[in-house]
Amino acid sequence: MRRQLAIFGAAAALVALAVPGIVAAANVQVVAGRDIAGHGTLLVATSNQMTLYTFDNDVAGSGVSACTGGCLANWPALTIAAGDTPTGGAGVTGTLATIVRADNGATQVTYNGLPLYFFISDTAPGNTNGIYTNWRAITLVAAAPTPTPTAAPTQAPAPTQEPLIATPPPTTTAPGDGSPSPSDDPLPALLVASLATLGFLVAFRRLAPARI
Repeated sequence: MRRQLAIFGAAAALVALAVPGIVAAANVQVVAGRDIAGHGTLLVATSNQMTLYTFDNDVAGSGVSACTGGCLANWPALTIAAGDTPTGGAGVTGTLATIVRADNGATQVTYNGLPLYFFISDTAPGNTNGIYTNWRAITLVAAAPTPTPTAAPTQAPAPTQEPLIATPPPTTTAPGDGSPSPSDDPLPALLVASLATLGFLVAFRRLAPARI
């Protein structure tokens, strides 16, 4: 009986020692995609939504980080607990893995074999201050091109209309030149009056001797 109890106690102790290690190791979603204006969908850390970067001096798949000392102070590594397996959210298609840093023993997450880093001057989600020489953000979906505004079609100017000029009605009478018209000439009337007077005088003279 004692022997059975001893065997059971030893087995329980082994299980107790093994359980913490089993519990500690887990799949952890550490990265995801985030839409950032002007950049498309970039890789960010799920813990704080901050942009992640890769270093051009790192060699993919080498298992080593070239960013140490002062570089690491400005570009903190994305790390997880030892034994955890990093996973990504929807849209993260690259291969996630880890390396163990030689300088401090931390477990750093890699994306397609390149170690991932934060940038110290990024202070809010959506910041991308770390994009410059030798440092790159990871683009999951490129930004849509900005549509070029189309110019409105040039409208031809409306034809100008010449002002309408009223045409005077045709006249049968030539414009006057200042001389009196035949109807206004007094000479015919005077001639008629003179002839009438002359005829009267002639008649009077013929009748005068007869009366004497």
